[in-house]
Amino acid sequence: MVLNSPRPSGTAVRRVAPVVPPLDAEAIPPAERAVATDALAVLADTAARHLGDPDLFHRPRFRTAVHSRHLARTPDRLVTGRIAAAAERRAEAGLLAAASTRAEIAERPGRRPCFTPDALSELHTLIVAGDPSIPGPGGLRRSTARITWADGQVFAVTVAPGRELRGHVERWYRWAVRTTAPSLDAAALSMARLLTVHPFADGNGRTARLLAQCDLLAAGLLPGLLLDLDGWVHTHRRAHDEALVAAGEGRWTEWGSLFARAVTETARHRTTTITRYSTLLTEASGRLTDDPAAAAVLTHLRSSPAVSAGLLRDRVPYAPEPVLARLRAKGVLSPHPRLPGALVHPPSLAVLDEAWTPDP
Repeated sequence: MVLNSPRPSGTAVRRVAPVVPPLDAEAIPPAERAVATDALAVLADTAARHLGDPDLFHRPRFRTAVHSRHLARTPDRLVTGRIAAAAERRAEAGLLAAASTRAEIAERPGRRPCFTPDALSELHTLIVAGDPSIPGPGGLRRSTARITWADGQVFAVTVAPGRELRGHVERWYRWAVRTTAPSLDAAALSMARLLTVHPFADGNGRTARLLAQCDLLAAGLLPGLLLDLDGWVHTHRRAHDEALVAAGEGRWTEWGSLFARAVTETARHRTTTITRYSTLLTEASGRLTDDPAAAAVLTHLRSSPAVSAGLLRDRVPYAPEPVLARLRAKGVLSPHPRLPGALVHPPSLAVLDEAWTPDP
């Protein structure tokens, strides 16, 4: 989608109104809600058995598509590096959001956590920081928003910048902490409300999908940021956008069904990839029976996507450098492609970085 793009000649503009559900609203048909909840339960069980850190698989989709108008004079090699760095910062922002959600649960048990408007603006700034495709510092948009689909359809967001936008974000927050909707429906409707308010000039989808996972985490439906909702939406962009427009027109069930489908399919995908990831680490450890210390190092990859001497220094009762050197010499570990000083198990990293793909 492209914001504030020129309107094609003769194209009518459709208005997108914000989703404003009652506190007890439901959007997902019961049967579809049950399927998604079951898929999340299987995922949580698999993560508990195979991962030391349930946030391990939080790897936001590496954005290869960029807005060339912002990068026309930037050499390709620099663009690639800047995108990679932005992806790592975005992953860090996601983990901070998850940690904040868990902290709020601990501080205010029984109250549904949600980011305040100021915290939401700060989170968005962290998510888009350094992204070469997004000019500006982030935060609430200061201009009107139009969205152009690939087929030329143009949609105008009805919420104006300034006081009106701020008011809608505050009402989104108040609804989120008071809603009595089923947990999965609350996550779906909160996401739709934020997207139809469209608080930011860019990065609305990335922010809303992260917050949806935080909602599922807060509800106890998800142990960490395991779902690849970004990859799913990238593959189903048109269906996603049509369902969102339907939600803005009051047809919430269309959006709820799509959200439940996205959760179900990405949960099943992650269940499979977590099992594969664990199997690869187990097999690699099994080939190191002559070096127990080296085999033990690989167990730390169940709690972190990479290891380093600094990470291990307080976790193992010996100097980690010689062990890491042996693992590199044996070809078990290699330098991380984007993080200087970090080492990874390449086959496992390949699984870790896999985006959601539809079943053949």
